[in-house]
Amino acid sequence: MARHLEDPSSGSARPRSGRPRARPFLSGGTALVAALVAHGCAKDIRATIPAPPGAEQMSEFWVEPADLASRDLFWGPGGQDHAPDPKGTWTFEERDNTGFSPSFDVEDPSGMEWSAKVGAEAQAEVVASRLMWALGFHQPPTYYVQGWSITGEKWGGPQDPARFRPDLPGIKKVGEWSWHENPFVGTAPWKGGLVMMVLLGNSDLKPPQNAIYDLEPPRAGVRRWYVVRDLGQSFGETGFVWPERNDIEEWEKEAFILGLREDGTVRFNYSGRFKELFRDLRPEDVRWTAERLARISDRQLDDAFRAAEYPPELRSRFIRRLKEKIAEGLALAG
Repeated sequence: MARHLEDPSSGSARPRSGRPRARPFLSGGTALVAALVAHGCAKDIRATIPAPPGAEQMSEFWVEPADLASRDLFWGPGGQDHAPDPKGTWTFEERDNTGFSPSFDVEDPSGMEWSAKVGAEAQAEVVASRLMWALGFHQPPTYYVQGWSITGEKWGGPQDPARFRPDLPGIKKVGEWSWHENPFVGTAPWKGGLVMMVLLGNSDLKPPQNAIYDLEPPRAGVRRWYVVRDLGQSFGETGFVWPERNDIEEWEKEAFILGLREDGTVRFNYSGRFKELFRDLRPEDVRWTAERLARISDRQLDDAFRAAEYPPELRSRFIRRLKEKIAEGLALAG
């Protein structure tokens, strides 16, 4: 199997050789700033409300799924009804090269607008989003599409496989939120969500990766969602500068839990930014996540990876390592 590393200048994937992977050049000043952010300058963590959120407010972030063991992880939160037609005509609107993986804003024949992300993150995001949704965290629909094409004066022709996310009516993005400051800091789902980030290997935790949606009309009585949205930096390694993602070799050797500190908090294998978020997590927080993940069947896990077009051998390897990490969490003693 060829491994790939995204080339940010072209937006296409190129085979990865046996040489050490390239890192972007950092000038002296930039490197110093990066080091300071990576190893110090911890941000404050605080709830933005004076008291713990009630059930209604908590449901803006997370709802305990009564159907966890039967959720359809192949079609995901959008179901088959919202799935895009890969053979449809996609009209180019805009291309965004600002992130690790380039993305397109496109429009389908019905007038629906979509975000289509190409590159190594596309597959990983589809699977990670389904797993978050299975645990009860709100997620927008995501789909993996191959064989699609764009028409338009500025861009056209066949495109690489992509993660497609629709701009659905009644679900409007109105802002972003921070893991450090939000209404849910200190709650079990907030802690469990952070454990999930380590388990997935996602260290891209800056606020622009998280979205706030307003819902009109409300869904199940909820008018707003706080969503952990852009999850493409998963299934690889944590890190500060271009960590590998969607990489089975890195995923298989990347540790999860290193042990407990003297004060009983968990030592995670985490080398990304914002380490302070994980400093006070305890075994019960890890088990909160692991116990829910353990209720997802092998068939559901296979469906999640199959939805992103992973071949059978790769699906088995990713799932095997995922279940090993889940077992680590279940076995962690306080």
